[in-house]
Amino acid sequence: MATIAVVGLGLMGASLAMALQEKGHVVVGSDTDQRTLQKALTRGIVSSAAQNLEIVDIADVVVVGVPILAMHATLSDLKGHVDGKVVTDMASTKVAVMGWAEDAGLALVGGHPMCGREASGIDAADAALFRGAPWILTEERPEVAGLVQDAGAHPIVMSAQDHDRLVAGVSHAAFLLSVAYVLSLSRRADWPEAASVAGSGFRDMSRLAGGDPEMYAGVSATNRENLIAQLDEISATLTRLRRHLEAGDSRLIELFEEAKRVRDRWAQPT
Repeated sequence: MATIAVVGLGLMGASLAMALQEKGHVVVGSDTDQRTLQKALTRGIVSSAAQNLEIVDIADVVVVGVPILAMHATLSDLKGHVDGKVVTDMASTKVAVMGWAEDAGLALVGGHPMCGREASGIDAADAALFRGAPWILTEERPEVAGLVQDAGAHPIVMSAQDHDRLVAGVSHAAFLLSVAYVLSLSRRADWPEAASVAGSGFRDMSRLAGGDPEMYAGVSATNRENLIAQLDEISATLTRLRRHLEAGDSRLIELFEEAKRVRDRWAQPT
């Protein structure tokens, strides 16, 4: 089994370390937060850990799991520690990250596991987090694909450009819609009364708004154009729904039925 260095032991990095440990890999870790390192060692999430990047020197494969806003500096700092090693990452956008890696002289295999949860940090880590999830890679690399499969996910190879365009729709815009929904309700004068009767509908729609603000700030900064294009499409559809609703148009149900068919086909593929 390979020795894996995980740089950044938050939710994603620590969860990956736990999953790979279960498969028999030796996992070492690096994080700038001393309390996080202590938790990782105490709980056996990694076998060795350090605040600096020298721990990477003993690894065969390096996985960078730091927040996007810290990724540029981390990739630059890694340059002297990864000669001949396979390096991959877990960031939610790829074009900007791949550009930063190129600037640093790193041959990065871009990666993004399509999963997560509202809670962040090492305390929320779970070895089962990746099971059954798609994990996008920017190139076919057996060493990385093997780790993805060991974590319980299935690799999908596509370009960084395709990744950012597609994920803007199925993930990043969903977060912004959830934020807009929560803010529009919370700013109503009767929000306290509305909150007291909110149930599963509000819980489902607001779930993504409970995500890590720092992570989504990085997503928004590095996938801006794709997000704007997707929001424009959503705005046009909302305008269409509003027009039908205002006119009392009975054809509104046709849009409901179309959306239900799309959702049902996705949820139960043949």
